[in-house]
Amino acid sequence: MKRLVLLWQKIFKAKAVQKPTVKYMFPLVLGFAAIFAASVVSTETSYIKLVPSATSVLQGERFSIEVYASAHVPVNALDVTIDFSKDKVEILSVDKSQSVLTIWTQEPEITANTISFGGGTFRRGFVGEHLVATIKAEAKQTGQTEFLVSDAELLAGDGKGTPVEVATTGADSRTSFYIYDQNEDPAEISAKVGLNINADIDGDGKVTLKDISTFMAAWHSKSETHDFNNDGRMNFIDFSIILARSFTS
Repeated sequence: MKRLVLLWQKIFKAKAVQKPTVKYMFPLVLGFAAIFAASVVSTETSYIKLVPSATSVLQGERFSIEVYASAHVPVNALDVTIDFSKDKVEILSVDKSQSVLTIWTQEPEITANTISFGGGTFRRGFVGEHLVATIKAEAKQTGQTEFLVSDAELLAGDGKGTPVEVATTGADSRTSFYIYDQNEDPAEISAKVGLNINADIDGDGKVTLKDISTFMAAWHSKSETHDFNNDGRMNFIDFSIILARSFTS
C-alpha cells in the first residue's frame, strides 16, 4: 500500500510540473497552426509577372525585364500591354526566342509609352509560370521609373476561349527601379531602391494579412513569385520585407 501511495505522489508531482509547460505551449502550438494554415491557402488567379535584371541601373547602361505568365488553369492564348516612361528608358528590342508562345498573333510592338504583344500555343496550352518575352532596354534619364502591366487577357484552352481571371494590380505586375549617375552615393541609391519595394500583392493600396497569406502560400509551394528585393530567390528576407510594410498605410 505504501508503494502505491509513493507511486501516486510521483505521478501527481510529474503532472504538476508538466501543467505549466502545457499551459504555455498551447498558444505556441496555435500560432504554428495558424502559420501553417496560411501557408497552404492558394489563390485562384492568374497573373503577368515582371522580373527586372536589377533594381538600380547606371545611366546609359542596358538592362532587361523578363515577362512571365502564370496560369492557374490551362491557358493557350494571351495578350499583354506594358506601360513604361519613354523619357527614362529606351526600348531596344523584345526577345521572344525562349517564349512559351509558339504562334504570335501580334508581334511585339513598341509605341510611345507602351509595349504590346500577343499569341498562343497549341492544344490546351500551359499551366504554371512560363517566360513569355524579355524586354531589352537602356537607361536614359536618372530617377525612379517603372514598368507596369496595364492590360492583360488570358484565354483558357478549353475549346471555348473562356476568359481567365487575371490580376494586373498586384506587386508582380509592376517593377520599379532607380536610374543613377556615376556621382551618386551607393548608400543613397540603396535607400531609394528600398523605399520603392512594393509588397502590396493584391494591389488594394495596403499590405494586410491577405497579402501575407498569399506570400506564405507561394513560399510554401517553393515559388519565386514574390521576390521583393529581386535577388533571384524568395526567402526569409522577402518575408521580413512584407512584414515591415504591413499595416503601414
